[in-house]
Amino acid sequence: MRLGIDFGTTRTVVAAVDAGRHPVAAFEGEAAWADFVPGVARIHGGGVLFGWDALSSEDGVLLRSIKRVVSELAPDDEVPGAGMSALDLVTGFLSHLRSLLVHASSLSPSADETLEAMVSVPANASTRQRYITLEAFRRAGFRPLGLINEPTAAAVELAHRHLRGVGPGSPKRYAVIYDFGGGTFDAAAVSLVDSRFDLLTSEGVARLGGDDIDEEVLHMALAEAEVDAARLLPGERAALLELCRAAKEALRPSSRRLLVDLGEVLADAGEAVLDVPTLYARCQPFVDRTVACVQSVLGALERRGIDPNNPRELGAVYLVGGSVAFPPVARTLRAVFKRKLKLAAQPHAATAVGLAVAADPQAHVFVRESTTRHFGVWREGASGHEKTFDLLISKDTTREGDEPVVIERCYRPAHPVGHLRYLECSALDESGEPSGDMTPWAEIVFPYDPELAGRADLEDVAVERWQRTSNDEIAETYRYGADGRIAVEIHNRTRGYVRSYELGALR
Repeated sequence: MRLGIDFGTTRTVVAAVDAGRHPVAAFEGEAAWADFVPGVARIHGGGVLFGWDALSSEDGVLLRSIKRVVSELAPDDEVPGAGMSALDLVTGFLSHLRSLLVHASSLSPSADETLEAMVSVPANASTRQRYITLEAFRRAGFRPLGLINEPTAAAVELAHRHLRGVGPGSPKRYAVIYDFGGGTFDAAAVSLVDSRFDLLTSEGVARLGGDDIDEEVLHMALAEAEVDAARLLPGERAALLELCRAAKEALRPSSRRLLVDLGEVLADAGEAVLDVPTLYARCQPFVDRTVACVQSVLGALERRGIDPNNPRELGAVYLVGGSVAFPPVARTLRAVFKRKLKLAAQPHAATAVGLAVAADPQAHVFVRESTTRHFGVWREGASGHEKTFDLLISKDTTREGDEPVVIERCYRPAHPVGHLRYLECSALDESGEPSGDMTPWAEIVFPYDPELAGRADLEDVAVERWQRTSNDEIAETYRYGADGRIAVEIHNRTRGYVRSYELGALR
């Protein structure tokens, strides 16, 4: 069975490939069926509960938004309060999802059936987040078919559902995906030409989503009920945030008041009635940040030969993700993009359906992704005292299918050893230095001086300029794989020795 699985911050949604159709799976709960599984866990003395089981229990501590919790952790980092690593937590949730698919879903595959899955991550996801996602799916018993950025998957769904007439004679060249989920925001421009979905450019905010709106609702509710936020236990806070999320999702454009019954969690607290216009005003900066990301995406299109001011070339500004239902979102975007705005029929399921379409051989979809973060290395300058940043893989570098991106650097070293400190980031400043969200990677110490090649304590060798001239030629070859892993081979071509490394994000 082939599936598209959107492992989301608030909801995880599964769509299937079924004879040219792509139905969304329904999951059986205690009282009703739902077309998603909540991305939550509950830690208690007997272990961990996931999804609906976690929400229906009152024992232990509720951990909201598994995806957001692990987004800033390395695979082996322990999740605070969980007693397990980030990779093990995600693997546990996905194993639970697989069990639900077999025993309590509308798809009902057999227990031993191979479940092939096209999966996704936010466009702005760090490489270690991509690794955790793919590895957890493998360990949970799925066979990943590929990893696609969430906005690209949404563009596939848009074209499949609404833009089948886009052909060689159509002026529509691209779509802008506005993906406002529970924990992240992504804006991306995706090509629509000839059913070849090339990610043209993207911008995103790693921690901006419906969870932040929930925090604002809780802050206002606690103030209204005169409850000191400092007294809340972690489990109480998580349960209250779930109440606030449910209240927020009940809002309509005509709503003027919002009721949050804190007494459902806190015995000594009552109902808080919030002024909705005040809530909207407090949350407007979140929405404004998303619009700024969209404008950045449009501004970058000229490098691709696309005129962002020509409305005929724009297929749509497509709204996906559960948080696009928050009324200020549509109101703000409508004022900017007017008739080009299109809301997905199932905003929370659009990505999963697009993944299923991409996994369907009959759909004849070709997806070509681009890297979405810059990757480079800090090196010692000529004097050995200053550092220079060498950009190795720039954001928006195109990858052809599963082929790795290959980069080579050749130089003659100025020092006996090289201390290479790797880093990825979401942006570069005007001088080309890293900025935005940054993730440090591995550090490598390589012996340029052949007399040091056998030493194990290279970290202790001082970085100082060679007193003699070096004629040795050093070559660095980087291979950036589709699964987010980066391997480097450093070769002293003159002396004939090579060392190979698998790079990874630091803890």
